[in-house]
Amino acid sequence: MQIARLTACAGGIAVAIVASLSATTAAPAAPSDQRLRIEGRTATLFEGPIRTDGHAIKASSDNRARPCGTNGGTANATPTGAADDAMRLTGQTFDGQWGSHQDYFVTRFGPDGQQPGSAAYWGIIVNGIFTSVGGCQYRLNPDDSTLWLYDAFNAKPLLRLDGPSGIGEATANVEGGPSIAPVQQVFRVGLHQPFPVAVQRSTSRGDVGAPGARGPAVGVNVSPVATDGNGWQAVLPGGEGTQPTGADGRATLAWSTPGWKRIKADADGFVRSNRLDVCVLDAAGNDVCGPAPADSQLRTAPATTLPTPTPEGGSGSGSLVDGKTTTVPRIALGPSTVSDLRITTDGHASGRVNVRWSVSGSPLSGWRIESRTKGRKGARWAAVARGSETTTAMLDLPAGRTAELRIRLTGATGTTVTRTLPTVVVPTDDRLRSVRFGGRWARDRDQRAWRLTTTRMRKRATLTTRIAAGRPTLVVRADRKAARIELRAGSGRVQRLTVRGRKDGRTVLVSGRRTAKTETVRVRVLSGTVHVDGVAART
Repeated sequence: MQIARLTACAGGIAVAIVASLSATTAAPAAPSDQRLRIEGRTATLFEGPIRTDGHAIKASSDNRARPCGTNGGTANATPTGAADDAMRLTGQTFDGQWGSHQDYFVTRFGPDGQQPGSAAYWGIIVNGIFTSVGGCQYRLNPDDSTLWLYDAFNAKPLLRLDGPSGIGEATANVEGGPSIAPVQQVFRVGLHQPFPVAVQRSTSRGDVGAPGARGPAVGVNVSPVATDGNGWQAVLPGGEGTQPTGADGRATLAWSTPGWKRIKADADGFVRSNRLDVCVLDAAGNDVCGPAPADSQLRTAPATTLPTPTPEGGSGSGSLVDGKTTTVPRIALGPSTVSDLRITTDGHASGRVNVRWSVSGSPLSGWRIESRTKGRKGARWAAVARGSETTTAMLDLPAGRTAELRIRLTGATGTTVTRTLPTVVVPTDDRLRSVRFGGRWARDRDQRAWRLTTTRMRKRATLTTRIAAGRPTLVVRADRKAARIELRAGSGRVQRLTVRGRKDGRTVLVSGRRTAKTETVRVRVLSGTVHVDGVAART
């Protein structure tokens, strides 16, 4: 990343200095230049351009190094790898729990640990969109803007601060897509001259992998930022130049002293915006600012000294895939190659199934994903997603059923192939009224659960619901200790089943005997604790 040469200031109006990332795509194992921001509980813990790649990482409480962005045989820049580099650059650490989905569930950056009691968890946003997979699985493209956000899931609108030209942070309309406009974060303006800004708000609709509702942010203050010795930034409400936005989300600032000015948008109930750096000239129009602040220039962390970890399998989480295989072999389509085609299913706030892949060589001219309900007589294939340039799809599939999937890929020369994707068990969520609980039960938040919640059932707790023909199945987030349950479908015999314990807490499927029709299913916990994520018919 390079900051372009300062341009002239004409008529006292601010002229942009474009902070742009190289548009050249890095070779598979080469570092990638990214924009990274880590917004903590009360301060910005890191913000600026960073050069990163896939590499071994290790959380503070972990006992071994983990692969992050390296499982596919090449080193790919990832949100978690970039954040690990940022922590090492600033003398900080992060913590998290490694799961069988081969990713960290991040619990802390710097001093700010998650607060489960208030559902304040860390989340990842890339180009303004919540990612549909974890931070070691998501492959960043050059020019991406990654935001790690504390208390990410309590529906606070995001703020984006734009200068007189360009936009302040990369923003896409689809997950994995390019920014809607060039990013410009560094400017200059004359003394006492107007500096116009605009503040956009984005409110998530709860759809992971989809953009939120965007519009002007009204009544938000644009204020100066103080940066301390370790790079943390704090907004100074009411400081020099502070101005509120009007009904159109716009404000005009001016400064009476020369030098570098750093500004952010902030207000109660919002997530702090990106930062803009403004060089204010002196009264004679001279540039007295000097070099751009160090943290606005490209930084590279020292190479990690961790040992290279052994690859741990595929890069999809895939806990709801019915079978051991979650990925599809590499596909050659003339000058195009599709690889790492996989299902990632757990941890979706939207209750959708995600399919992801990578394309090398020429872009595809098109793709289409089709689905049908497994085991249903006469079920026909129906298109559930289609596209061309994107390499990810969010599938809205019938709940409580097992879905068969296939993808049709068309290469740049018109060559077309169809491949079968792994079969997926799609839960009926535990919060729906059709799933009734009794006895000792309670709701829990779980960022890696289907729709982010589970129902904790203790001894003698009961569950009653209707499940379609097939094997009645509990979708469970594993507890450390095994549990025993009894299950009865309709007037059939009572079955006693074991819910195996797992230290990684991943999603597991616990199924009873097959039924020939829709039945009322009753479950009772005999011993231990069961964390129910949903129910389904497994066919």
